[in-house]
Amino acid sequence: MLVVGLQGSPRRKGNSRFLLDAFLEAASTRGAETAFVEVDRRNIVPCKEYTVCETRGTCPIDDDVLHEIYPLLRRADVIVAATPVFFYNMTAQLKALIDRCQLFWARKYRLRLRDPRHLTKKVYLLSMAATRGKNLFDAIHLTLDYFADALDADYAGHLTYRDIEGPKDMARHPGVAADVGQAVDELMTPLAGRKKILFAGRHDAGRTPMAAALARALGGDRLAVASGGLQPAKAIAPAAIKAVGEMGWDLAYERPQHLDEVITRFRPDVGIALETGIELPALPDGDWRHWDLPPVAADDPAGAQALARAIESKVGAYLASI
Repeated sequence: MLVVGLQGSPRRKGNSRFLLDAFLEAASTRGAETAFVEVDRRNIVPCKEYTVCETRGTCPIDDDVLHEIYPLLRRADVIVAATPVFFYNMTAQLKALIDRCQLFWARKYRLRLRDPRHLTKKVYLLSMAATRGKNLFDAIHLTLDYFADALDADYAGHLTYRDIEGPKDMARHPGVAADVGQAVDELMTPLAGRKKILFAGRHDAGRTPMAAALARALGGDRLAVASGGLQPAKAIAPAAIKAVGEMGWDLAYERPQHLDEVITRFRPDVGIALETGIELPALPDGDWRHWDLPPVAADDPAGAQALARAIESKVGAYLASI
């Protein structure tokens, strides 16, 4: 499980940073992989409303969002946004990032492509304000609700605090540790018992990411899924993205992973090899199996379509067997 923290405050050692650090640390101690994005210190260009995402499902703006943050948000199981209240809303820095996620809205609603992680993907809010106004967090909740919808996620909850003004007020709050622990448990416990399944191949560019996407889409509430390659390619094969997309699932912004790194990080219960003639490393907590698939190339459009149908059948049979 990957938990991604979005630090929205421009202050490096303020209250939202304290709260987000505590949240990510609690998630890590419960077995999650974590990643941290300090929004104010990344190259994030605000949305220019070029509308390319509406027609092509891509963004032409060349910055950290395109190259790093889109793939991270796509791979995340839980996205935690942390922000102080600025004029009854989130910081401009965090809002600029969220505005750029119009791309995911367009891919979902214009191109009809669902995130394969949709069964389990969550968005969570951490926020605090110096005053006590009744409607302090209303605008942030509304924005996060629509942000989650664009990401094909559930807006799962929030920790919000009033009367937090001094730089150490959050650290002094008597109930914050218990609040964070309870919130992380509520997010992670329903998914903690899933069987971990790893799909392996040479390049993690064709059949393995296709298998991972279909397994998540059909059984992500029962399976934690990863894929990796012995010699990972630079990008997923366009034919594989198209073939899975024709089934309604979005492989764009996924990235090939190195098999050894995935095994170390993910520690799968079961490994499934999707290619023959490759020497696979040992699994510390599981064993290898092999799925026979059509001997076609995943970078060929017709071959990718045949593979996608065969993998979907294999995934369905596997889910029925567990």
